[in-house]
Amino acid sequence: MSDQQEIRETPSIPSHEDKAKEAIPKPFSEKIASLAANPRHRGAFFTEDATAKDLALVTAKYKDIKVYWLVDPQSDLIYDTKFFSYGGPVSMAMGEMLCSLVKGMKIDTACDISLEEIESLLRDDADVPSTELGAEASFANLPTLLATAKETYPSAKALALASTQLKEAAAQNPGLRKKTVYESLTEGDQAWMKKPKEEQLAAIEEVLTRDIRPGLNSDGGDLQIVEFNEGTHLKVKYQGACGSCGSSVGATLSFIEDTLRRQLHGGFRVEPIEIPDAFEYMSPP
Repeated sequence: MSDQQEIRETPSIPSHEDKAKEAIPKPFSEKIASLAANPRHRGAFFTEDATAKDLALVTAKYKDIKVYWLVDPQSDLIYDTKFFSYGGPVSMAMGEMLCSLVKGMKIDTACDISLEEIESLLRDDADVPSTELGAEASFANLPTLLATAKETYPSAKALALASTQLKEAAAQNPGLRKKTVYESLTEGDQAWMKKPKEEQLAAIEEVLTRDIRPGLNSDGGDLQIVEFNEGTHLKVKYQGACGSCGSSVGATLSFIEDTLRRQLHGGFRVEPIEIPDAFEYMSPP
């Protein structure tokens, strides 16, 4: 046998770098990484989106993920979907896969999707789990999220059907003048200003707890109410990681203001301020 043949038949020896790469387990699949990096359904729907299409808006939130479904109240079929996640790649990929999967399903069928089904769809290989932690640990939020969506749907459906009936009644009676969006918003703002301050603060706390704090908490931060005046001027103190984050006076602040304006009063102003740690907050402990 020639030296050249011996060289060809000698197997290559893996380098130390190759061995190191093989020894490091991947925390999740390439499919999870891809969906998390390029989500197509990230975003939100609002009441106006549903009303314009005579659809029901179903929203469900649990821990670091929130889903928005537009549902046809006549057939119970899911027309369109979006999601928002405060979590990492696994949570993002779960939201993206769930939105893709449920579109076109009846809502009862969508709400019966199991975490095992989502996990299997996120695998690169049918025999290799999509995450090293397993389905129950990685997608534990899914059952409660879907149960919340199922519980929310009946009231959303009733609201959509009532809205459709009002539209039909207005069409049959052209003389019945419909309020403009401006008039409706103005009436809502006036009703807000008539509420006692304690009731306003309770409503603000509810919005902060439901829609704002989960995102801040997931990044190691929080906020507390310091002062509230004139029904619309809210002063807050960022805590933890939020205190040193640049977005606390940019994107995060805009999101907080937009959320309060949309849900409570169109003139909300949120001002972050610096105060001593021993200060007694207006927010409950």
